[in-house]
Amino acid sequence: MADDLDDELRRLFSDDRLDVHVSPDATDAVLRGADRRRRRRSAMATALAVVTLVGAGIGLTQLPPSTDTTSADVLATSLPSTSSSSPPPPSISTVIVTSVVTVNPPPNPPNSTTTGSPTKPRTSVPPSPPPSETAGVGALVLGMSEADALKTKSLVEPSTPADPEGKCVAYATTSVPDNNAVIISPARGIVRLTLPSIAKTQRGIGVGSTVAEVKAAYPAATQSGTELRVEMTGTPRWTYVFETDGATVTTVRKRLNASDCPGV
Repeated sequence: MADDLDDELRRLFSDDRLDVHVSPDATDAVLRGADRRRRRRSAMATALAVVTLVGAGIGLTQLPPSTDTTSADVLATSLPSTSSSSPPPPSISTVIVTSVVTVNPPPNPPNSTTTGSPTKPRTSVPPSPPPSETAGVGALVLGMSEADALKTKSLVEPSTPADPEGKCVAYATTSVPDNNAVIISPARGIVRLTLPSIAKTQRGIGVGSTVAEVKAAYPAATQSGTELRVEMTGTPRWTYVFETDGATVTTVRKRLNASDCPGV
């Protein structure tokens, strides 16, 4: 049985159909492939070494000259050439020119100092004058005729005689219940107007103000008994009459200077 197996093997090995025919240049192809793989590995190792040196801050110019021409050739063929593929960027030079110009300073303006900013001249502002006083109380005005005064609906009728002779007439008003609040002359018109108790003059004087306050507000005030009188300017000419109890004001009136009614 063993002999038959040996005979069969010999017959198979001696069969020409099972021979592997190798082309004449197969050996050279195998050698060239091996050489290429060897050079590729060498180029990759060299490139890796160069990248490592560059990353460590060592320039290629500081590398010692290599005596291995094969490694140099591989490096030259493996690394891309930047000098031939793209031109170097142009160099840019920046020149800064500084010029100094001296300008004569402007002359100092008036009222200014050499070390500070110009000072504005101080102007004295006169105190604001007090509001002008008027010769009226509400719709009623000194010198107004009786007929015109009645038209204002400010008088309370009927009137009463203002003097023993009955020459002038007196009225109360809608704001002052005193029957002698308004006195009217047939020839001069209204010669007296009484202010309501809650009213004040343009300078803030009214019922309850002290004598000192009246004199401070109206320095030209003159005293006659218990009255303080202040003559005012304007047309018609008239006078403030501040009736007091000796210490404070009790009544404030406006009186026409040209009054012809007795006792007014």
